Amino acid sequence: MATEKTDVVIVGVGAAGGILAAELGKAGMKVIGLERGPRLTTADFNPHDELRYFQRQDLRPNVKRQPITWRTNANARATAIPVQNYGNQAGGGTVHYGAVSWRMHEDDFRARSQTIERYGASAVPQDSSLADWPLSYADLEPYYDRAEYELGVSGKAGNLQGKKIDGGNVFEARCRREYPLPPLLVEQAGAVFDAGAKKLGHHPFSTPRAILSQPYNGRPGCTYCGFCQAFGCHVGAKSSILVTKLPEADATGNFKLVTGAMCYRINSDNGGRVTGVGYYGPDGSDNTIEAELVILTPFIYDNTRLLLLSKTAKFPNGLANSSGHVGKHLMAHMMPNVFVGFDDRHMNIYMGPSAQKHTIDDFNADNFDHSGVGFIRGAQISIGTGNLQGGPIALTTTAPPPNVPRWGAAYRDFLAKYYTRHAAMVAQTENLPYADQTIDLDPNERDAWGLPAPRLTYDWRRPNELARVDFMMKKMKELGRAMGATLVWRAPLGPGAPGAHHEGGTRMGSDPKNSVVNRYGQSWDIPNLFIIGSSTFPTMGSGFNPTLTIQALAYMSADAIVNRYKKSPGPLV
Repeated sequence: MATEKTDVVIVGVGAAGGILAAELGKAGMKVIGLERGPRLTTADFNPHDELRYFQRQDLRPNVKRQPITWRTNANARATAIPVQNYGNQAGGGTVHYGAVSWRMHEDDFRARSQTIERYGASAVPQDSSLADWPLSYADLEPYYDRAEYELGVSGKAGNLQGKKIDGGNVFEARCRREYPLPPLLVEQAGAVFDAGAKKLGHHPFSTPRAILSQPYNGRPGCTYCGFCQAFGCHVGAKSSILVTKLPEADATGNFKLVTGAMCYRINSDNGGRVTGVGYYGPDGSDNTIEAELVILTPFIYDNTRLLLLSKTAKFPNGLANSSGHVGKHLMAHMMPNVFVGFDDRHMNIYMGPSAQKHTIDDFNADNFDHSGVGFIRGAQISIGTGNLQGGPIALTTTAPPPNVPRWGAAYRDFLAKYYTRHAAMVAQTENLPYADQTIDLDPNERDAWGLPAPRLTYDWRRPNELARVDFMMKKMKELGRAMGATLVWRAPLGPGAPGAHHEGGTRMGSDPKNSVVNRYGQSWDIPNLFIIGSSTFPTMGSGFNPTLTIQALAYMSADAIVNRYKKSPGPLV
């Protein structure tokens, strides 16, 4: 058994971990980062291979070695979920994500209060654990700005210091300055979507993305190759942690990255203070890192699982779990799709970056009057690619119109005609938190290291969520007709499993009795343990992708550690 000593150990070097490694290293702190996967380079992402990266998920966890199980309720036996959408390499999911980079709205941070003030307490479903964040948009805005400029985000502001600007998102919270880079070029699907949305009185705009629209900080602009979501960027134009913050961390001389490292336990002393971590090396060796500060930044399953695996006599229900809230309040965006097909024009959605291309925010969060609709909160609606990737294999993984079979000559003819003539709209719905939507340890399934697999208990099909999905499906069908599509069809809904952007499990709050960490991600129970990432989100933050908020929180926590905790270790609030 090898033992190393350091100031800080970071478990998971992705969207949050890479930022913390760089910022703490710059402050003179010795940092060791543990990463389960390899450290790849830009050259590793060429040539492009849809089968390898999209279909076989080469940059995602191996579901046989690292299973995650799911069940609809506590009385059912869980089965392994077939696809996991987070990362499995240095840089984490930022290596292969679609790079959509949203700031949350101001009311997203006070969703419970906002709802009650506008609609009354009865509007909040009785079984929901909807809560306000322990911080405001104003608290996080400087760190959003910093993330956009340090990493490189392309877009058009729609609210500059309170002035609404057409062409940007007029519903967004106020920004102090314009994005560092202009929006990516408009492609056919975006232009047609914009025209249809404007016919209906909506406010379309180019989705902000962490993809360089032009050269920036020594990196080249996007080549519009189309191999984006599910792929690493072959030129480094995607602002992944791999090409932004990890080189900064290396340059400090204070950072060491250990790849192939599977962390299995957070070690602690009899007083409850954490002392470091245990991990298995790529050769199967059992190793220990002793550290003054332990920071967890992997995906939500592993944040929760590590706390549950590290239980002690002081914390018999999981480390840092005196509140009993570790593993609770699991959330995910549901992604209902409406497809459009055209007989008179080509969409060519395989051209340029995939994922969400252009968006309307009119029906997101509390941007519209919810009186009488049967639900609270909403969704942003975007046009892009089916299953977030524009290649020919991706089209075969989506649902054709109801009158088209999934096999034979009619199916072949549909694919041949509509591959270049279709697009997919998605309503990324903000599902509410519920305490009985949980992550725990599966008693029946273990991973390649012999550890219990994380088990999700989740079923999104509640009255509030079903009403929201139905409403958004109708809005997307209206958009499809306004766009002039020949075909407009709904994709079938799933069986209740969580969708995209999983959040929750170690929620932040203002009260140690009903949350796991404070606003800085610092454990209420153990001041030298921090948890940073979407597992700390009290709500989903509307229908927005969580990555930029994760990164802003990482900058905020790094600032607090460097300027406050380092000088006087202890609780930050």
